[in-house]
Amino acid sequence: MFASRSRSLLTLAVLLSGSVLAAAPPNGAAIYNASCASCHGKKAQGGIGPALQKPGNLTLHYSANWTAATFRQAILLGKDDHGTAFKAPMPTFGKVGFVGDKGRAPTTAEIMAVQAYLKTIK
Repeated sequence: MFASRSRSLLTLAVLLSGSVLAAAPPNGAAIYNASCASCHGKKAQGGIGPALQKPGNLTLHYSANWTAATFRQAILLGKDDHGTAFKAPMPTFGKVGFVGDKGRAPTTAEIMAVQAYLKTIK
């Protein structure tokens, strides 16, 4: 009986670990639309907050084109590519989390998904 129960637990552990590995990647568009678009615009064109991307001209230095480390710093610490703190009302997502994250700091995968989404906006 012990061996049978051990095999059942092992099988359950393998199945659970497989479902974690198969989890869908974060949806950058959904995160952006829920947490950023109200200030930065649906197309990242700016509004209350500055433009994050200039469609059709990706050579300009907009946050969509920052390095991953700089973009992460902006999201988590609220600092731009020069290390200058953003002005209110820009939240420091490292403290408050994205909408729906219940105060949990964004993961690297979520941040990368938002930046990748910004690069697709035309």
